[in-house]
Amino acid sequence: MSRSARNTIGVVCIGLISLVEIGLGIVYFTSPTVMPYHQEALGVDWARLEPGVRTMLVTLVNGYGSTHFAVGVALGVLLFFPLRRGERWARWAALAIGFPVLAATAHLSARLALATGAGVPWFGAVVLLLLFILGVALVQPRAAAEQGVAADAPPAKRV
Repeated sequence: MSRSARNTIGVVCIGLISLVEIGLGIVYFTSPTVMPYHQEALGVDWARLEPGVRTMLVTLVNGYGSTHFAVGVALGVLLFFPLRRGERWARWAALAIGFPVLAATAHLSARLALATGAGVPWFGAVVLLLLFILGVALVQPRAAAEQGVAADAPPAKRV
């Protein structure tokens, strides 16, 4: 597979993750209640929970949503600016931004499903994590020579 094809596939993978993260973020951030699978995992009717407990749980869900929204926006910005220009650091930045959140989501959702038997969408979280890893692995920053920098050139001095 050519370098260009690998890079295109990587960009598409990261772009899809960015869009999904933004969408998930909006859904969870704006949710006035916990998700149905959360209610199933609780094992208690939502209306029977104390108002303070309901407020706390909704706040946690909204915070979860804001995190995913931020990750999606950050990946999108990296994708359309530094990754598009082929800047080497952007690949590592994408990994540093996306991996902790996506890996934690996959792990925690699988753990919740196993512990409670609730219909948690853990498989989707695992697929997103794997798609993200594939995207980061395939995105190829341009070589130094392609960026107009000699491979043996000394680093630029900072003033």
